[in-house]
This record gives sequence, structure tokens and C-alpha cells, in this order.
Amino acid sequence: AMRSQGTSFEWLPNGDCRTITVALPALRVDSRTGRKIFFNSVVAAFTGWNDSRNVGEKAVLLGDGSPVDANALRAVAEFMHQHRVAFPWQAGDVLLIDNNLVMHSRDRFEGSRRVLAALRGPPLIITGNIQEMPPTATALAAQAPLRICILGAGAMGKEHICNIRLLGENVAVVVAVVDPNKLARAEAMQALGTDADRCVVYADDLDAISCDSVDALVICTPNYTHIDILRRCIGTNKHILCEKPLCTTVADCEEVERLLEERDVRLRAQGRNVGIFMTGMEYRWMPPIAQLIQEVESGKYGKVHHVSIREHRHPFLVKVNNWNRFNRYTGGMLVEKGCHFFDLMRLVVGSDPVSVYASGEHALNHKFEVYDEGSPDMIDHAFAVVQFANGARASLDICMFAEDEQAEYVTAVCELGKIEARSPESTVRVVQRRSVHWLGRKPPGPEERAVPEVHDVPVPSVLANAGQHEGATFFELRAFVEAAKGCQPVPVSAHDGTMAVAMGKAAQESIRLGEVVWLNGHENTTSLQQGGGVQRQSTRELSTASSVAARGSQSRL
Repeated sequence: AMRSQGTSFEWLPNGDCRTITVALPALRVDSRTGRKIFFNSVVAAFTGWNDSRNVGEKAVLLGDGSPVDANALRAVAEFMHQHRVAFPWQAGDVLLIDNNLVMHSRDRFEGSRRVLAALRGPPLIITGNIQEMPPTATALAAQAPLRICILGAGAMGKEHICNIRLLGENVAVVVAVVDPNKLARAEAMQALGTDADRCVVYADDLDAISCDSVDALVICTPNYTHIDILRRCIGTNKHILCEKPLCTTVADCEEVERLLEERDVRLRAQGRNVGIFMTGMEYRWMPPIAQLIQEVESGKYGKVHHVSIREHRHPFLVKVNNWNRFNRYTGGMLVEKGCHFFDLMRLVVGSDPVSVYASGEHALNHKFEVYDEGSPDMIDHAFAVVQFANGARASLDICMFAEDEQAEYVTAVCELGKIEARSPESTVRVVQRRSVHWLGRKPPGPEERAVPEVHDVPVPSVLANAGQHEGATFFELRAFVEAAKGCQPVPVSAHDGTMAVAMGKAAQESIRLGEVVWLNGHENTTSLQQGGGVQRQSTRELSTASSVAARGSQSRL
């Protein structure tokens, strides 16, 4: 276990064990707030490791092995002492501490005292049979079940139905299904099984979205229909989960953000609560990718500098009226499919994109299909490279005719190591480097090399059989219900959905023009215009009706 964390150890003749950790970052970034935090036990070691075996002032070294500045650490310890918050304990007191944000200690005392401590780590990745899963949070199950209407009963609609049933009827229930297609409605009823009796079926969404017996709307309709449906749904103030991509153009995504903001301002002025809005990005919850995200956000590997993502898979499946064969209905392959991966890039890197360059073409898929709409025009393979504002870079390698199953590999390379998630193997490989800054004239020998850890992250069979996303839809829905019930913040915002579409559109335009597309007001060579088009200008700036950069930023797309 110590070796897997990069800690070396040595047994001494007297039976003691001497341990040496890898270089640990003194400052880390809290993934929830974005603030830098001092998450390190260096002060405790320096001031407290004094006994027959240890001398605290010699126990702490800098990352290069040189002695730490003792005066500096004494000054830090004194500053902490001056700014501590102390209070007298009373019988029965319980103290809850977020150890990522605050340090804790005890003053000297006389007499006896017993302290009981409970430690909580990051959420566990669920393995095994679903019957063995830990129960949903008490606060979630204690409230009335969330009553959900499914808009769109195609493949994703049915996947959501199956996974909502797995959440348990005390957590969420499907009370309505909307689809204009009679066969799709019948298949939805079949997926509901014994729960079909309490579900109302609609051919049109107008009655369903305004129904008082519905708390939440899950939108699973074709991409090009999202904007019109959202225009109708947002005003109802119901909780909304909209499947990716948020819309097919940046302009439509921005309109969704504006409609949500206007609704929230209006309702809060009336003293009313507002419904949550979440963009559906299942890949964040694929078990191996979710563990990669946890490893990155732990901060123990330092800043992320390099992300690479590869998906090699089969061609798009048949959809109703074959809408997924055409750019005008999907937004383009790098929007329809690529938005998952551009979203992961932003999440893992923790920054917004500066530029996108892509190369790809329509080589094989659906080339000989002919419809009333014309011939399919979706590209089927591409490479994309994204540069981010914090200096990190990411790449996407996607091919839609490579394998007979979906294979995803996501790699994050940080200052102190590398994390790789692999699917469908459902494994996570972690390497925490021992030699980071200086190697000398020879590469590390066998005894000096880091030993990779490989973790199996199996997907429970009941979740794997409930859809095509290796259990991710179950975890995504659980997060949506938790957010709707006020148990946690919304994990994927409308703005996250906008940025994923903007990056996909930039990649599509880069392929069309053979140029780098710059975002956020940097030295631009090409400009994305409202609606996803491109216009040549003398300054060739990238602009839309409003900024899609991160909130609080002055940069623009």
C-alpha cells in the first residue's frame, strides 16, 4: 500500500521502520470552489514529530531533498496559532470537519480524555451486485419520490426509464412518457414493466410538461429539437435534465442560458424556488472515468498538463427518420459525439479552451445510403487538439468505424504522475513518478521506477444491462435527483453544455477551413459567428452574441 502511494520504507536494525514520501504539493486546488488550499501535514510533522526516534526539524525536506527553511515553517506555525479558533468541549459534543479546508488540533490538557474520530473519503465507486450497493442518502430517500416525465422514448429515453426504475420507487418514478411515434411509446411501456400502470402516455409534450403531477423533465429527443422543447419547458419551472448536446448551435445554447437566467431572476424576485437545470453528460459517470476524475481532483498528482482521449467504435446506429446521418440535425459528429470528450477535457484540466485545431473526413460510414434529405454528410473519424487558458493541452482521437464495440481511453498526465481510465476493460492505471525533476545521465533503473497500480472497476451486471453506457446513466440520474432534492449542487450546468458545443463547433469549423480556430478573444485566425457559421474578417475575430467563456471572465468566443 505504501509503495502504491510512492512511499519508500526501510526496516532498521532496532525494528523501527523509516518511511520517505514522494514530494507532496503544499498547495492544492479545491475542486468545488477553485480556491487554493494548504493541504499538507508539513507543519504537524515539523513541530510534532519529536520523540526518541524522530527530530521534527529534520523530518521535513523540500522536493529536491534539501532542508526546509526552519524559520519559515516556524512563522507559518505561529501564524496558524494566532488565527486558530478554539472552544471548550462539552459532554456529547460532535465536531464535523472538512479536512480539505481546515486543519485541526487539540490544546494541551491534564487528565484523561477519549476522542473518537470517523474518517470519510471520496465517494466509493460501486462494484458488485446492485443489491449490495450502499443505500441512497437518507435525505434523498426520506423525501417524496421525484415524479419524472420522459420526453423522447428512443434508445436513450428507454435507457433512462430502466435506470430510474433501478433508483427505487422511493427515490424517483416515471409518471409520464412523451413521443410522437406509436412504436416508441409501446416500447417505453414495455421497459416500464409493472410500473406502466401509473404512467401516462402522450403523443405531444404540451400537456405533459405543464401537468401538476410532474416534478421533473428528462429530454431525450433528437438534438435539433432541443431548443424548441426547452423554450417551452423552462417557463414551467420544473427540474430539467437535457441530454447532450445541449443544442446544435452555440447561439441556441446561449439562448437556453439566457432563458434560465431570466426565469431565475423573475422567480427569485417573487420569493419562489427555481427548478434546477442539468446537462446530461454520461461519460463523467462511467466508473473508470469517474475514478480518474477523483484521482485528479485529489490534488496529489499536482497540476494537469496533458490530457489525451481516444474513442474507437462502431458506426452510429439507426435512429428514427435517420436524423443522426446529417450535420444539420446533429450539429456535426464532433458536437453529437465529441461533446462528451470536450466536456471531460474542461473538467479534468479545470480551465476553458483557447484554441482548437482538428483534422477529419467522411471516409466510410453510410456513404452509400440515400434519403429524401440527400446523402449523409457526417464525418466519421477525426483528430482534435485543444489548448487551454491555463497552459494545458488535450487531444481527441475518434474513429467511428474502428471496432465492433465502444472502446474509450482517457489519460491525464500531471506534474507528479499519470492516470489512465480504460473502457470496456473498466480499469484505472495510476503511475506516481518517483523521479520528477532531475534524472541525470541515465534513465531510472528497475529499483528506482514507480510501480504502476492497476485497479479493476467492475460495472454491476444489472447496471451494464440497463443501457449502453456501462452504468453511467444510473449514476448521472442519481446525481440529478440529488440535485433536484437539494442534496447536492448541480454537477453539469447549462454553461458546461454550451462550452462542449462551442468546442465541437470550433473543431468542425477547423476541419472545414483547415485552420486553427481561436476562442475567448485570443489572437484569432477564424471567427465563429452566431449560429455556428464562419465569417472571414480583416481581423478574423471569433465572436458570438454573448460570451461563452467561464463566468466572471472577460474573454469571448
